[in-house]
This record gives sequence, structure tokens and C-alpha cells, in this order.
Amino acid sequence: MSSSPTSPANFSCETLHGCSDETSGVLNKIHEAGCNRELQAYLMSLDEIDLDDEAQDKIFTQYTINTVYASYSAAQHRVRQYTHLLELLRREVDEWAVKVEKASHIMPDYKPVWLLQTQ
Repeated sequence: MSSSPTSPANFSCETLHGCSDETSGVLNKIHEAGCNRELQAYLMSLDEIDLDDEAQDKIFTQYTINTVYASYSAAQHRVRQYTHLLELLRREVDEWAVKVEKASHIMPDYKPVWLLQTQ
């Protein structure tokens, strides 16, 4: 029993879409990869369903502990940054104090307006 020329079994990728055998092979590989990916996603969803509450609690606790450590590390880094900024600001204040001291020796009797307003 031979199949008729119009039956779907006789249509190849070449006759349906104008594909070469090489392109047909690539399309088959893409389809196979899609099927494998779908199977993988299905199996992963089954794995998540199989987790009991105790395992989920353990994972949640581990993530919480990791978050606490990460937050602590970030806070330490911010403290180091603020300490460095404070050192820079103290140096700036000291530099201005030296300049004020020099300026006060230039005209010892002169009191700046700013100084009079702050007293």
C-alpha cells in the first residue's frame, strides 16, 4: 500500500516550506530542544511541589540569615565611608582654622561681620 502524493506523510520540509535537508535538521533540533526545555520546566515544577514545609522553612531561614549578613556588611561599608568623609571634613575645618589664624594676624583689631553676628 503506497501513500498518495498528497498525503501528509509525503510532504517533507522541503516541499512544505522550501527547506533543504540541512535546514530541516536544524528545525528538528530546535523542536527537540523546545521539548527538552518543556520537560525540564515540568520536572523543576514537580521538585518545588515535593518540598515539604520544613524544607521551605529551612530555605527561608537560610535566605534570611544571608540577608542579615549582607545588610551588616553593607552597614560596615557605609560606616567606613562616613568615617572617611568625617576625616576629610575635619581636615577642611583644620585648614580653615589655620587660614582664620593667619587672617587675624593681618589686622588684629578688625572683627569680621560674621564673627559679630555669631556672638
